[in-house]
Amino acid sequence: MTELNVTHMVEEADSMFQLSGSRMEHGQDAGQITWNNSKAYGTDRPLLTTDEMRDAARAHFREYGAWSEEEIAAWSEEDLQAITCQDVAAAIREMEVADDYEDYQRLCEAGTCSGRLYKGDDGQWYFYLGI
Repeated sequence: MTELNVTHMVEEADSMFQLSGSRMEHGQDAGQITWNNSKAYGTDRPLLTTDEMRDAARAHFREYGAWSEEEIAAWSEEDLQAITCQDVAAAIREMEVADDYEDYQRLCEAGTCSGRLYKGDDGQWYFYLGI
């Protein structure tokens, strides 16, 4: 089980659309815009700081079934950081539909939200990378 402390990203929730935004928000080039923003964010504020975290992230993305083992293995450090930032930003944006943290927890329990983002007993925010 690997947890990433993403408190700084939650505190910047209003800007997470820069990393995980739609065509409605960014226009036709939304994918490229958010990818470039995520690469820059991941370079400046890497979430994966150990080999264990990197391995956990690769395992996490294998679960999606969107990439082959070879593709995932070939991701550069920059790509791995960027896709992780995008995934966390998307989870943070899920909270936008909730009225408060308790409501968000109910939505997670109902399967409406992913549930990978949670507030720890220490008041910090964490993103769960696990199988």
